[in-house]
Amino acid sequence: MARDLTRWNRAGLDRVRYVDGNAAVFLERMRARLAADFPQWPATAAADAAPREAMEAVYQRNPDDLLWQLTRGYARASHVLAESLDAIANEGWIGTATQWESLRRLTAMLDYAPHPPASAFTELALDYKPTVSGRVAAGFQVKYSPPTGGKPLIFETLADLDGDAALNELRPLGWDRNPLRLSGATLVLAGRIDKLKTGEPLLLEDERDGRLQAHLIVGALVAAGSTTIHLSPPVSRHDGFLRGYTRCHLLPTDKLRALGPRTTGAEVGRSLRIAGSLEGLRAGDLVAIGRPEAKPLYRRIKAVQGEHLVFHEPLGVVDLANSTLMTPITVPIAHLGGNRRLIPPPNITPPRAGWRVRSLYVAGDWSWLNGRWLADIRHAGNPEREYLPVYECINADYFPPAGDSQREQLLAGYTAVTLTWSPDEDRTASGQSLGLDNPQALLVAPRAPGPWRPDTFLQKSDDGRLSEPLLVEQPKKLAPGDLAVVARGGCLAWARLRHVSVDSENAQARLETVGGWQDRGDGPFYLESSRVFGHFSEARELLDGRVNQAPLTDARIPLGSLPPALRPGRLVLADNGRTVVSTRVSEISPAGESPWLHLAAPPPKGSSFGNLRLLANVVLAAHGETRPAKALGSGSGAANHQRFLLDVADISFVPDPAMPAGVRADLAVRVAGELWTQTANLRDSGPADAHYQVRPSEDGTLWIEFGDGRNGRRLPTGGNNVLITYRQGVGAAGNLPAGSLLRPVHPHPLLSGCRQPMAASGGGERESVAALRENAAAALLALERAVSLSDYAALVRANAGVAQASAFRLATGRGQREKVEVVVVPAGGGSFTPALKASLEAFLLAHSLPGVQTLVSPYQPLAVRLKATVRVRPEAFEADAVRVAVSAALATAFALERRQLGQVLYRGEIYGVVDAVIGVENSDVEILIDAGAATAARRVARDGSGRVLSVHPQARQCVHLANSADIEVRVEDFSL
Repeated sequence: MARDLTRWNRAGLDRVRYVDGNAAVFLERMRARLAADFPQWPATAAADAAPREAMEAVYQRNPDDLLWQLTRGYARASHVLAESLDAIANEGWIGTATQWESLRRLTAMLDYAPHPPASAFTELALDYKPTVSGRVAAGFQVKYSPPTGGKPLIFETLADLDGDAALNELRPLGWDRNPLRLSGATLVLAGRIDKLKTGEPLLLEDERDGRLQAHLIVGALVAAGSTTIHLSPPVSRHDGFLRGYTRCHLLPTDKLRALGPRTTGAEVGRSLRIAGSLEGLRAGDLVAIGRPEAKPLYRRIKAVQGEHLVFHEPLGVVDLANSTLMTPITVPIAHLGGNRRLIPPPNITPPRAGWRVRSLYVAGDWSWLNGRWLADIRHAGNPEREYLPVYECINADYFPPAGDSQREQLLAGYTAVTLTWSPDEDRTASGQSLGLDNPQALLVAPRAPGPWRPDTFLQKSDDGRLSEPLLVEQPKKLAPGDLAVVARGGCLAWARLRHVSVDSENAQARLETVGGWQDRGDGPFYLESSRVFGHFSEARELLDGRVNQAPLTDARIPLGSLPPALRPGRLVLADNGRTVVSTRVSEISPAGESPWLHLAAPPPKGSSFGNLRLLANVVLAAHGETRPAKALGSGSGAANHQRFLLDVADISFVPDPAMPAGVRADLAVRVAGELWTQTANLRDSGPADAHYQVRPSEDGTLWIEFGDGRNGRRLPTGGNNVLITYRQGVGAAGNLPAGSLLRPVHPHPLLSGCRQPMAASGGGERESVAALRENAAAALLALERAVSLSDYAALVRANAGVAQASAFRLATGRGQREKVEVVVVPAGGGSFTPALKASLEAFLLAHSLPGVQTLVSPYQPLAVRLKATVRVRPEAFEADAVRVAVSAALATAFALERRQLGQVLYRGEIYGVVDAVIGVENSDVEILIDAGAATAARRVARDGSGRVLSVHPQARQCVHLANSADIEVRVEDFSL
């Protein structure tokens, strides 16, 4: 063996060659030594051969010589032994050792223990059965069964939980109520509503105070899960309806005619609505409006519009209930009387002082005119207008013709009609006198009512509302408590019914309301066209009525009620459907105030009243299953440093900031019934401390080591007095995505189920050979205390749940405390969860200098896609096999586990990986990166054609392949 060659390893070689020679060299050396004792052995190679060729020729020679065969056998054995010694020598130096146990032994001389694996952990939200409360003891188990088969993964809760069904899920006040004001002419209702009819009313009800408002449906569009309704009039923002508190009532069952109470007299303008047909009435016709025996209104029709007659002048007060429209009768005036015909004037006194009296004579018997009102058609003014003054007939005497036996009378066959009027009152607005002046004919209403009747309307009270009780035809289903709407065209009045009194004998019903009829001040409600809608069969919410998207950024959360079991300090999960944050309740509302709670941290970004859920039955659970206690061994008071092998693999390790690696073995050791404490290293223990330390072995089992009476107590003497309880389950396999742990292993009497809102994280394998070689030296310098940035990174990398870590110094801002940020890549591709963040920050706090503020953040991924075109000789290799091999090589080489934070990705690296695959003659490769990732990177170098040459990330970023689907490989035939 040559002398020590370690000094040659100045270039950082991972292997040192301690042996200078092989079987051929050794054989030549032995032959040369034996040549002196056996000179008769002839030369075995040509004298002019080169030394290397001569040695190869001697080694390959196979003579029928026993001594020669023995010598060559010794040379081969020496070769085997020398290679073994070379391997052992390399295992004796930390820079070249390749076996985990060799490195453990070497680093033990530095008092460095390999970092153990870690068990994944997460928060579980337990759902209590309704109205149930109580304690769920630690050790409650849930499991995850891999879809591809295999052994289920068991997680156990690590602490007792005093829970309550009221804490299963807390929601902010009004979480299911849309607070936006309702406005517009379109409503989108939840669900499909068939049989809607245009013209029927729809009632809006404010669920807060029961306030109602009616609208007409003017259009509807029915879809699978919604119904769009167009309204008239539109809903105004000032109406005060909120989308989340509005209920829409539709599809009335009863549609009833309104019967009363009717308005008897009303002030009518130029338009008069007619009940029934208007046949026979035309523009220009002159009509008398009223009762035959009362003073009528004489008006000329200006226009006929639908159901209305329009006149030139307002009508004034009209008895709508008893009036009719009549076609006036023309009364021809025979003569005006006077001395020319020797007719004496009637001796009649005016009915009122100052009134004028005039007698006219009409041929025939018109005695029925007595007490009637006659009108004259007059035209006056400038411009000229038509007037219809009315005169009261206070006397109508008919003089029948005389018989043969009677004396002839001057007025025989005539009726003396005496009319009266007021010269002061009966004038036009412009002052023209309306006194009788040689009228040729007058108009009078007929003795019978006319064929047309004004349409009367429902009576209103002094406050402008419809009078009560409302009389309608007999309903089918209308009952007290129902909603009702009186509708005539666009005129609406609405109310909730207090009493419905049915008169079956007269087929009528009387409706009394709660608080009176409400309307918009329009009307009137004509009986002929008004209908009363009631007993609405459908009540629907708005489609977005249960969606509250109001942002919620404050840590103070208003609640509808405050469960008595909710106390400050309780662990809660704030879930908005996209992000989950683990926090605690820091404060709750005092008695007498509206309920609220204050979180230690604000809710996750993007939270709103509608999507935020607070889960308050939360407990930490970790990967692993508790095993029954077993005897570890027997203690001996006379033995120092007793150690026992726990011959079980996959022991769970849970977070513990006090440990150098941030985790401790999840086991309990009892000696003679006394619980002993696990410590990182017995060198820090005193003589009376009941401590033990845990050290991993090469095969994954654990050594449990005790003290010597100076550093830690000795074990007391006893038979099988050392008992151990442990949990089994560890590694990156426990890094499960959210929603995986849903099935309890055994039903619990208090629980209906459980939820896993957050991904399990922190699971990792034990320290690898490469990490052990790197971290041991760094730990020796750091001494488990973070001072420099490299110390912070080294301490975090020591955690089994972390694959990579880099530390950065942050600006102190206005404060004076130093700030250090550690950016981590979770192990095994796990998620960076709030639980992992809290665990790492607690670990750094325990190992940092006082006054240093530490922050742990996730790395920023820069995902790329790779495209390769490879050329293969088809006569030698299968294209599909080469394609699969290239894809696998790229996926392995550029996965997250193989890349470093801040490491530049060069296109030449990809060429190196692709061209190294067997069967690839040559290739073309491309790096594809999205615009967003390219912008986030520090720099992206491109060639003249725009192809990416290299991707330069920021220090907190890592360039890698997200998954194998981002690899595209195309195979072509190779040809020269």
